[in-house]
Amino acid sequence: MNTINLEQPIYILHGNKLAEKITQVELNCSAIRLIKLTSPDEIANYPASIFVFDAQLLEIAPFSEWLKYLTESICLSEQHLELDTDLLIPTNFPKRETLKLLAFACQQLVLKQQHSSISQSLEFEHQRISQLNEIAIGLSKEKNLGVLLRNILQESQNLSDCDAVSLYLVNKRDEEKASLIFKLSFNDTLNFKLNEFHIPLNNHSIAGYAALNNQEVIIEDAYNISNNKPYQFDSTLDKEMNYRTLSILAVPITNHKNEVIGVLQFINRKDQRTIKLSTPEIAQKHVIPFDASITHLLCALASQAAISIENTMLIESINNLFEGFVQASVTAIEQRDPTTSGHSFRVADMTTALARRLGASKNHDYRQIQYSDVDIREIRYASLLHDFGKVGVKENILVKAKKLPENRLELLQYRFELEKERLKRKALEQELHLHHSQSPIEEIQRVHKELKLQLDKMDGYFQAIAEANEPTVLPDGNFAHLEILSQIPYSELNGGQGYLISDHDFMALSVKKGSLTAQERDEIQSHVLHTLKFLNQIPWTQDLSKIPKIAAAHHERLNGKGYPYGLEAEQISTPSRMMAICDIYDALVATDRPYKRALGLDRALDIIQTEAKHGLLDQELVNVFMSEEVYKITIDKDYKPSMNISEPLKPNDICNINLQE
Repeated sequence: MNTINLEQPIYILHGNKLAEKITQVELNCSAIRLIKLTSPDEIANYPASIFVFDAQLLEIAPFSEWLKYLTESICLSEQHLELDTDLLIPTNFPKRETLKLLAFACQQLVLKQQHSSISQSLEFEHQRISQLNEIAIGLSKEKNLGVLLRNILQESQNLSDCDAVSLYLVNKRDEEKASLIFKLSFNDTLNFKLNEFHIPLNNHSIAGYAALNNQEVIIEDAYNISNNKPYQFDSTLDKEMNYRTLSILAVPITNHKNEVIGVLQFINRKDQRTIKLSTPEIAQKHVIPFDASITHLLCALASQAAISIENTMLIESINNLFEGFVQASVTAIEQRDPTTSGHSFRVADMTTALARRLGASKNHDYRQIQYSDVDIREIRYASLLHDFGKVGVKENILVKAKKLPENRLELLQYRFELEKERLKRKALEQELHLHHSQSPIEEIQRVHKELKLQLDKMDGYFQAIAEANEPTVLPDGNFAHLEILSQIPYSELNGGQGYLISDHDFMALSVKKGSLTAQERDEIQSHVLHTLKFLNQIPWTQDLSKIPKIAAAHHERLNGKGYPYGLEAEQISTPSRMMAICDIYDALVATDRPYKRALGLDRALDIIQTEAKHGLLDQELVNVFMSEEVYKITIDKDYKPSMNISEPLKPNDICNINLQE
């Protein structure tokens, strides 16, 4: 019996006979008790017991009554009972054999207790591992670095049942002044906020030692750290807050290069998570050490946290890199035509604002649309890149300010001046002839008068050309006089014959809206196809895959008369419809451009409404655009071109994340 390792007392419950054979001394184990029962309900006082069913017990109550309490017990009996594993102790059984049988029963009970304890431990470990897996999954889904770091603290505190947890990040931007930055802490007991602060990265602090040596530090009592340790605990805050720090665990956070990027420091692991350590006495009673099991789990959590931090930083770096690519692309496009500077950024701001305000629509279908942040990001990039294809358009057409090509009006003016000089020379020749022929003065005056009329007519013609050369926003103007000019003969200096204005001049000046001829308009409209072609070459992620189609449809119209494909209304996506409205509005109100004057707000909105009434734009989206005053989002906002492109995040950049709320 004395070889049995008992973790809790064993009660041998019996009626009477057993006591005649065995005494407590003969059992030779202080953890074993012989208990005589007089009724079944007494069993509740002796859990995990050995029952010896002698005749007296069965006389007190039938076996069925005793059976109610025997779920966790080892049973012995003096007579045959209907049990699967009953053991018989005859009344005449020798004492020595009875002791052996009881020893065997005790061993069985101990094994049963150990099995139960191991099962509970395994179940507890399984729950911990499952909890750790769930935490890992949750952390891997979070893409915001600041939120991720807060989640790491909260989850590690829940996992460890500790009263407080703090996060330190390593700052090595200046190797000579490397430091640990205290970023954030959670405390169940103390309700206070610590601002971010720096401590030297050395072995004198617990977190610093963990970071420098890349190893966890386990302390059972912060006030009793061995003097041979390089670090000691600073109890200043404890004294100020009437707090008592006992157990501490500092775990380094390392990246894939085994570089320490931070430290998680856990304080006061509790036997009950809900306990508030409001006094040092309560802390002394409920704080427990960080054992090997929980340390192992928290180290695993720190490793997962490092992976999540790196992945999140990588994603943010990719996003910053792509944001930089988009910004640089838009800036490069707009620098080809400085007069349109800021257009793409304004269209993007208005389109995303309109997308977020569809809840104000009276249309049920639009009101039900709720774009996620990922969707908004896709719409924004599509809006920013909607004119990307203009890199494939000839610059002289892209920036064409007037109907006539650059310098063509000056050439025509030279023609007119030359023609006027010819008229003057012809008139002078007539005067000389009249003078030599001694014609009446009235004849000479008639020549002067006729010359003046011809010169005035030429000036009028040129003025008409100059006016016709000015583009208009809407199709208006009367260009009948151009027909006359196209029929006036003109002799080139090389002797060639032509007309005062060429057919090409006539075609350009006859443009009723804008500054482009039909051929030039085709080329400028081809920028949409270039946009689609270029954007399709980018390996977009799944959440950005619709960018090319959204961007390429911003000139499509609901009546099927848009370009480049003449899509019908049902073929045009909502983001493209919204972008079309914002694109037209900005083109109308944008600051003066060489080929058009900026329109006032009211006039621009009237044109937008007219386009909607004529079936070109989505009337309901125009209504939201106006009722929610989406157009005001760009007012007084600086859209000057900037080449300050975001750079990819570096490991130390996490130190700059603002975690304090």
